[in-house]
Amino acid sequence: MNTVIKPIRTTILHIRSKDAKQIGNLNSNFTVDLVSAIESDENEEIHAQLISAEIPYSCYNISPAVNNNTIIYDTDQTFTFPTQNYDVKELLRNINENATFPFEVAHNKYTNKLTFTNNTPDSHTINWSSSLANKLLGYGSADDETIASSGTTTSPGMLDLATIHSIFIKSDLSSGNVISTRAGNSTTLQKISIDVNSYGIVYLNQQDYRTISILQKPSISHITFSLTDQNNNLLDFNDINYEFSIQFMVYPKNRPNVRPNERRAIMNNERPRDQLIAQPQPKPEVAGNDVA
Repeated sequence: MNTVIKPIRTTILHIRSKDAKQIGNLNSNFTVDLVSAIESDENEEIHAQLISAEIPYSCYNISPAVNNNTIIYDTDQTFTFPTQNYDVKELLRNINENATFPFEVAHNKYTNKLTFTNNTPDSHTINWSSSLANKLLGYGSADDETIASSGTTTSPGMLDLATIHSIFIKSDLSSGNVISTRAGNSTTLQKISIDVNSYGIVYLNQQDYRTISILQKPSISHITFSLTDQNNNLLDFNDINYEFSIQFMVYPKNRPNVRPNERRAIMNNERPRDQLIAQPQPKPEVAGNDVA
């Protein structure tokens, strides 16, 4: 006989960034205080899962928040990209119309690479090792280059204007079953793919695998959240607000009668392959935990 483990109780937490207590200058880092704590007993554990998200894609692809907006040249000179969204045409315009930058830049649309030409009578050095825009411009691991008058350099890599690949929603809930290549145990609740153009709305959609985090805390009353890009940079939404919802499910901690394939299915919010009879999902018992 197959065993279907259902949560003992469920709480839905709806979060609006405009209601939260912001940390620092960006509204992608904030705290929430729950009116009543989400608690588990000694023989129980809390699972958390993001169930919805509506996040305006209001971040710029070149900005200080993404750490990709400067070119250092001649050791102590800096070219800074204005903070905004860029396509290839706008990127070239900003560089080539700058009267002090000693290089003219051209783009090859067939290779998606940039060529810098020194149009001055003197040689100049581009310090890629200390520039922030090196990966953006295709010079990710390039050494510093000195280019003679009329000389050129072509990027070894491609121009990358798709600088924010995904949104990572992170928290201090101390998950025990999520890891990352950056730092082992991860604080990520959910990774959301970006599949809209700038100024659209990013939704948690059917293509985003739902992560279920097994929490190590027996009681949750205060949560700190951060929304970052894939490089752990806090996202700058330019003061545009957003919303997301989290489901907290309390399960019995010890389930000795659950077979391994069923246990994996429970952790992944899936049905075991050998369990053919559909079971109705439990209705959540909403505890009214809105942001204080």
